[in-house]
Amino acid sequence: MSTDVNVQKGRDLVLLARNDDDTAWQLLGGVKTTGFSFDNPVEDTTSSSTRGDYTESEYTGYSTVTLNISGVADKRAESDTLGGVTYAGIGAERLLELATTGQRCGKFKMINVDSDGFIEGEFQITNFSKTGDTPGLLSFDATLQSRSSVTVQGAV
Repeated sequence: MSTDVNVQKGRDLVLLARNDDDTAWQLLGGVKTTGFSFDNPVEDTTSSSTRGDYTESEYTGYSTVTLNISGVADKRAESDTLGGVTYAGIGAERLLELATTGQRCGKFKMINVDSDGFIEGEFQITNFSKTGDTPGLLSFDATLQSRSSVTVQGAV
């Protein structure tokens, strides 16, 4: 018997991650609430011959993007279709693997299924909490942080 992923039903946002071979996106879960911030510290490099020049530096720190999310991952996942594309839904298992092994990082994409807007990039899972467990579903909170360039497109 096949079971469809149902974590995105009634949700505008879903969280995806690339597989280990970087060949396909995997559906991790539906996102209930989210917040994101872009921190771009700069150092003033203005001199007598320039006007208002700023640059990133080791002294002030480099740009970061932080995603704070709360969501639901499906533990029974098979597959699901979003916007005409079918994703392997391995939800809870993959999310826990990424949060607890290796460097705790991967390529993530948070997509708004109504507007097709998204945030995509390499993120490290800096915080992960299991907030609830019901038959077939895992509720979680997570903080993902990136120090590399991310792509933001449309309304997320």
